[in-house]
Amino acid sequence: MRQYPIWIDTHNPSYANQFSKSMGVKNSSSSDIKIGTSAKNSYDFVKTRIETAEANHGSRVYNFFVDDELIKSAFYNAKLDKKMSLVYSLKDKEDDLKAKYFDKWKKEEQDQEQKMRNERYAERLRVNGGY
Repeated sequence: MRQYPIWIDTHNPSYANQFSKSMGVKNSSSSDIKIGTSAKNSYDFVKTRIETAEANHGSRVYNFFVDDELIKSAFYNAKLDKKMSLVYSLKDKEDDLKAKYFDKWKKEEQDQEQKMRNERYAERLRVNGGY
């Protein structure tokens, strides 16, 4: 079996083979993206999902999610304006996500550093007979 540093499991209920490589989407599609070095050594990285549904007056709404957070929406009404209108610009949500994930990653890094400090302190106590 070949090894890939990125693995994408795609799910599309519109087809008999829900895991085909390239496809159109009728209602929704999702992807679970894993990173690592092989099938046995891979870790969840990001989940994406795109959905479409009929909205008011025959228009369609399209929603794109990353880790279950709405990133971008668009409305399309072929009867009225034949134009796509975006509700969120990528930039608006991108700044929010950067701030959220920066804080999350910073806290994880600080927690890891504190854990290492605690382990070093415990080792010093053991060496010096403190336990």
